[in-house]
Amino acid sequence: MSIDEEKIRGIGKVLNDETRPLKERFRALFSLKNIGGQLAIESIEQGFKDPSALLKHELAYCLGQMQDPRANPVLINVLKDVNQEPMVRHEAGEALGAIGDESVIPILEEYSKDPVIEVAETCQLALNRLKWWKNAEKSSDKSSENPYASVDPAPPLPVKDVEELKSILLNEELSLFDRYRAMFSLRNLRSKESVLALSEGY
Repeated sequence: MSIDEEKIRGIGKVLNDETRPLKERFRALFSLKNIGGQLAIESIEQGFKDPSALLKHELAYCLGQMQDPRANPVLINVLKDVNQEPMVRHEAGEALGAIGDESVIPILEEYSKDPVIEVAETCQLALNRLKWWKNAEKSSDKSSENPYASVDPAPPLPVKDVEELKSILLNEELSLFDRYRAMFSLRNLRSKESVLALSEGY
């Protein structure tokens, strides 16, 4: 076993040690996210047996942010597992969209009709993101102007006007995907006006 493998397994042990404080386990999780690779994915996968819904939510989130298709089977199993909390299943669906692998479209289509509304809506968002990404590949337009280096469930709209974006965000007749796009556009503007516009969505 190489030093790198030993390090990853050691971090994984911290992540999956229920006697450790959550803050330590979260640090281990985000370390694994940054390291990436199959061993990191396997260590994160073990955590889905944990009783903490908050931790499992973040496990799914980190797998999505890694954008490694090798995490797809893990996330699919979590999405399918009705014994997992809705917030965990929802995040698994979002993570599948974040990875961006079109092979998961059938499973996302299936669970876009899930009886748990949070899961269904998230899978619908993930499907829309995958469709957008495919079209963006054809047009070579993948720029998101995201100052936070995160993989978001929807790309920002090419709009800078706060009032226009707020109108889209608050319009319940529009698709959730378009409203999410407006939300992330407002976030990325990072102005007092955009923050106030976001606050009206509560």
